Amino acid sequence: MSNSKSPLLFITIMVLALGARIVSSLTFPFQRSSSSSSSILGKKSTALEVLELLNRTEGLAAYAIGDSPGTAVVTGGNAGIGAVTVSTLASTGMNVVLCTRNIEAGQAAVKANVPVEFRDRVTVQQLDLADMNSVQTACEQILSQNESIDIIVNNAGVMSPPKRMETSQKLELQFGTNHVGHHMFTRLLLPKVSKNGRIVTVASSAHGMGKIKKNAWGTGPYSPWGSYGESKLSNIFFSKELHDRLIAKGRSDIQSVTLHPGVIATNLWQYSPSFAQKLVSIFLANKSVEQGAATNVYCALAKDVSGGAYYDNCRIATPKAMAEVVSARKELWEYTENLIANEGFKLPSELLLPDEVRKEKETIKIASESQNFQ
Repeated sequence: MSNSKSPLLFITIMVLALGARIVSSLTFPFQRSSSSSSSILGKKSTALEVLELLNRTEGLAAYAIGDSPGTAVVTGGNAGIGAVTVSTLASTGMNVVLCTRNIEAGQAAVKANVPVEFRDRVTVQQLDLADMNSVQTACEQILSQNESIDIIVNNAGVMSPPKRMETSQKLELQFGTNHVGHHMFTRLLLPKVSKNGRIVTVASSAHGMGKIKKNAWGTGPYSPWGSYGESKLSNIFFSKELHDRLIAKGRSDIQSVTLHPGVIATNLWQYSPSFAQKLVSIFLANKSVEQGAATNVYCALAKDVSGGAYYDNCRIATPKAMAEVVSARKELWEYTENLIANEGFKLPSELLLPDEVRKEKETIKIASESQNFQ
C-alpha cells in the first residue's frame, strides 16, 4: 500500500471505529447477560471491580478460591491489558505464568503492577509467538514446571504493521502470531488443563474487517487492517472450534471463550503513525487499560461462562455473522494444524489426556495437597 493511501485508510478506520464506539454505548434487547454478576458489570468496569464483585457474590471459579490456588498462563503479560490481567489473577492467590518475548520487560512488569504480597506467585516465561521454535520451548518449560493448568489466556497480539512482516516460519506476522502461535501454544498445553479449566482467547470487534479464506489463510495481497481482521476472525473460529471439539470429547467442563476487550490506547498501536496514536487516545479509546482488562478477567475467573461464546463488556455478545460459519472454523483448524506439521512440529495426537491418565494425575494431586495440608 502506498504512503499516500495510508492516511486515508486510517481516517476511514477512525470513522468506522467512532461509529462502533457510539453504538457500543447503547443497550439493545438482544444483548444477553450470562449471569447476575455480568448484568451488574459494564463497559466502564475495571478488572479489579470484576474480581471484587465475583468474590462478593461467590461467583469465582473454584480454581481461584480455597487453600490450593490454581495456575494461569497469560501471553503478552508484560504490558497493556495483559499486565493488568496478570496482576488481577495473581491477586486471587493463583500462580501465574507471565509469558513475554522479553524476560526483563516481564520482570519489570511484575514489579510495576503486581502487589508485593503476590509477586512470588508470578513466574516470567520467555515466549515469542512469531516463532514456532520458541512456542515449543516455552510449552515444554511450562509443562515441566506445572503439574496442571487451570487457565490459558491467549492475550498477546500484533496489530496493523504498515508493511507485510513475517514470522520466523515466513507466515504473515499478524496471522502467524495472533492465530497460529496461539493455536500451537494452546494445543501443546491443553493436555495439562485441569477439569473445569478455561481457555480465553482475546479477539476484537475488528474481526469484521477480515475475510474467510478457504485454504488460503494468511496469504494474498497484504492490507494492514484486513490482515489484522483476518487474524481476529481466526481467533474466534479457533475458540469456537476448540469448544466444539471439547464437547465431542465429552469435556464440557472445560470452557473455551473469546472476547472483544474494547478500544484501548496501548502499545498495540505501535505501528500506527504518532499523530494517529494521539487521535486514538483522544477520540477512539473508550476504555482505560484497567477497563480493557475487565472482560479478560471476567472470562478467566467467573464460574459461570458459556463455552463457545463471544464476550464484550463482561457479557455475551454477538459477533459478525461470518464468525458463526461452522464449516469455515473447521477448515481453519485443519489448515492450521497442517501449517504447524509442515514446519516439522508435532502436536499431541489427542486433544486432552485420556480419562484414565487424567484421573490418575488428579488423584495424585489431591493426595499430595492433602499431605501438604496435614
